[in-house]
Amino acid sequence: MKREMKSLEEHSTWKLVDMPPGKKAVGYKWVFKIKRDPSGEIIKFKARLVVKWFTQRPGINYNETFAPVARKESINTVLAIAAAEDLEAENVDVDTAFLYGEVEEEIYMDQPDGFEDEGSPNKKCLLQKALYETKQAARQWNIKLSQHLNDQGFKSSAADPCVFVRVKREEYSIIVIYVDDLMIFCKTKGHIASTKNSLMEDFSNKDLGDLKYCLGIEIHRKREDGTIKMNQKAYIKRLSEKFGVENCKDVHTPADSNSKLIKMGQEEAFVPKYPYRGLVGASMYIATCTRPDIAHAFGEVVKFCERYDKSHWTAAKRSS
Repeated sequence: MKREMKSLEEHSTWKLVDMPPGKKAVGYKWVFKIKRDPSGEIIKFKARLVVKWFTQRPGINYNETFAPVARKESINTVLAIAAAEDLEAENVDVDTAFLYGEVEEEIYMDQPDGFEDEGSPNKKCLLQKALYETKQAARQWNIKLSQHLNDQGFKSSAADPCVFVRVKREEYSIIVIYVDDLMIFCKTKGHIASTKNSLMEDFSNKDLGDLKYCLGIEIHRKREDGTIKMNQKAYIKRLSEKFGVENCKDVHTPADSNSKLIKMGQEEAFVPKYPYRGLVGASMYIATCTRPDIAHAFGEVVKFCERYDKSHWTAAKRSS
């Protein structure tokens, strides 16, 4: 928590002021997270001070909120280009990305308990930067990063605003953005290094080296074969343990062709005793990313998220 507060101070996230009459401060909370490596092992524990976004009011302390992220199809397409053209592919994670976005509205927040300013304990924090989970945080960060890339000669794709391309003579670079994760593709290591150095001028970031893991997806490359393969083994293992389906019997197909799922009648008592919605939602992400073979099966079980019984739960476990 102390490290987080130090980071917020370094970014000049807020200034202490007397809150004007008629204004209302938004709430905050601490969020604790475990960060893991591609194998699922714990790397570190993180603490984040975040705004209670639901205490913000439209037209008062936020307006526009939309921020794009790279489409899965775009990521797959660029990976295919990298494999075909033998491009270098590396990964960068921008530290405290949202704190680079500047707030345009007036947002007041209480000082965090235990970290009040000794000289001004009753003053409020007037946010200067888009603190985590403010409604506009992702948008302001995207605007900031996009402007930086435009200044460096990159142009966003008409098909996906989170894919940026720069062409210099016969060399070209591609950057794919997913919030604070940047995938960089260039013909040579030298061009990757120069792209990273330009990012370092404006943003503190972690150089994660060769692209091996992103968005819960493990990426395995065989350059001698010209192939890039993806899987989500560690992610699937964690989900199996979370939902208690790790000991299910192996089956040859994701759906049972001999059974038909039936919608529960309104007169039947609905008791949500299975974590059905969570399993279906998490598994749909797997189907979208790396397991299209289970997409049809989950397209069926997702129809019963409102009311479900043991038969639906059994079908969902089989599909996962």
